[in-house]
Amino acid sequence: MSALAERFAEHIAASPVQRVEVADLYAVAVAFDRSLATTPTARNEIRAALDELVAAGQVAFPVSRQHFDTREEPPLPKWVRLPPRPRPGRAPRDVRVWPAALEAAGRIAARDDEIEVLEIAAVFLRDKGMSRPSVPVRERSLELFGDEKRLDRLKSTRLFTSGALTMDLLRCHEVPIPFVSQWVAGAPGPRGTALLIAENHHTYTSLLEATRLAAAAGGPARHVGYGTGSQFPSAVLSVPLLSPQPDRIVYFGDVDLEGLQIPATASLNSQRAGLPAVEPAYPLYDLLFATSYRRPAAPVAEHVAEQVAGWLGPLAGQAQGVLMACTRIPQEAVGHELLMARLPALEAV
Repeated sequence: MSALAERFAEHIAASPVQRVEVADLYAVAVAFDRSLATTPTARNEIRAALDELVAAGQVAFPVSRQHFDTREEPPLPKWVRLPPRPRPGRAPRDVRVWPAALEAAGRIAARDDEIEVLEIAAVFLRDKGMSRPSVPVRERSLELFGDEKRLDRLKSTRLFTSGALTMDLLRCHEVPIPFVSQWVAGAPGPRGTALLIAENHHTYTSLLEATRLAAAAGGPARHVGYGTGSQFPSAVLSVPLLSPQPDRIVYFGDVDLEGLQIPATASLNSQRAGLPAVEPAYPLYDLLFATSYRRPAAPVAEHVAEQVAGWLGPLAGQAQGVLMACTRIPQEAVGHELLMARLPALEAV
């Protein structure tokens, strides 16, 4: 082996990392022989020394051509890496007999951290954990692991994504993000108790004030809530926490792509959970379409516009026209002053 290759080998062997930049090796080469800083053959000598190390199995070149400097000949790798270091041997793991509910997970678990999770789950089952009520996931996580967020991280690992280990087995469940909501007392509504949701929090504030004024004059009682924007398809699952529980979920948002996708998705999620469908606040959308506000928006494909506008039922054609014109209508166009002047429209929601 050449003297330069030996010097490279010494430097690489002392490296604390697996990958060594060839720019660093060039500095080693110049320190070894200053003439390499100016001689036109330096590139050839460095490549030859590296080829020796590859032939000896001491380093490996990058596989991809993009990791080579090909501006001059011969091409030089931008880095070399050491062969994988052998892992220390492990003693054979004791054969474990898991409870029947954990047998599938036991066949998957191979790492120490996975075994630890199953051991904790086994103790939970042994202590008749399945007879306990299902609680929010972070409460169970704190009890089992001393870390309230551990299960949040574990649910994306193979023990859970494979279905071998489940939240139900650990008697816990996800908790949807709740939305801001206030109950406004008033007269009984002709179609039951309504929850009126605004997509944006400024409109929520105006709707709440107008609803209070209407209720004070004999208008209907209802919940008024802020749907937390794009979080509403998840947050809608917290509707059962409201008291009195709504018979209807009514939504008012922007007329744009996301503003129509949000309630349509929330409606599907709500119905799957056995809750009411999310319906449009038609009197408020009538007011919105009647305004002159139109803001520029990104183009929407015709079939997409037709699909998302469908949630608005009899108003779908108007919504599709807004989308196809590359415009949008912000719900703030139906603001405080307009609501106060048109309280009958609000009461009719």
